[in-house]
Amino acid sequence: MSSGLVAISRKIKDMESILKISEALQLISSTKLKNYRDMREKGRDYVEGIKFLFRSFYSSYEHDYKVSNAKFVYIGEGGEKLSLWVVIGTDLALCGRFNAQIIDYLVKNFPLDGFLVVFGKKLFNLLKGYPALKERIIEIYPSEIKSADLVESLEVVAKFVLKEYITRGCYHLNLVHHKVGRELRNFSILPFTKDYFGRARTGIRYDTHYHRFDNSESIIELFPAYFERTILVALIESKISEHSQRRELMNNAVKAAEEKLAEYKIVYQKMRQANITQEITEITSALKLNMGG
Repeated sequence: MSSGLVAISRKIKDMESILKISEALQLISSTKLKNYRDMREKGRDYVEGIKFLFRSFYSSYEHDYKVSNAKFVYIGEGGEKLSLWVVIGTDLALCGRFNAQIIDYLVKNFPLDGFLVVFGKKLFNLLKGYPALKERIIEIYPSEIKSADLVESLEVVAKFVLKEYITRGCYHLNLVHHKVGRELRNFSILPFTKDYFGRARTGIRYDTHYHRFDNSESIIELFPAYFERTILVALIESKISEHSQRRELMNNAVKAAEEKLAEYKIVYQKMRQANITQEITEITSALKLNMGG
């Protein structure tokens, strides 16, 4: 076999390996994407139920959001309003600008006297290159959480974040994540506002002959569950966005590998045919010389 055929044969083997790896990653991304979409559907009643309950008390005409804020938010003596941001990135690479987009946003918008809680090992590793941001990180969590552990894990996260928010004397609590698609969202969770759920509406009174609910106290009691639910929604939306992008990248990688492999095989066949033709020509020439002799 000629050196040219040996070289192209090696390229074919290498490309076949690349294709197998790309197909495996494509399958993994497709499977995870389906799992997270299924998870979103299975949890829809829960997340919508918590939101409905919290919103009902919040929108009651008896609820004063300023009273509820007094239980959570803190303004420093000099008027400081510290921020705590929960940021959701990825554990793995191969996500295009998924994490880079988050970092770009943090560089431009994050108040450097604030605090960060980061989901995503890969995002955290990238943030190491930004000392001003890295030193503001107070906790790191994996972004890939097993469905069986999800509720318990997020309950722990929500309790930790709220504890840190209060003990560090923060005013703003924000959640930064990718929505389904490629849009980056910065969602304000605290402080409470008049239009917290959009345009303010007059709610209803919640009372019975036996008991009357204190709406402000109900908001305080329900908020941890509502916050946990909000993290859950953001995390699942982020994972759906991530694995959609990852699957798209792997689809393109598989297509490119298939095209390159087909190209190499055509070149190989042409070179092999040329070698065979050359060998036949040489044999024919040798026979003619022998016959002439």
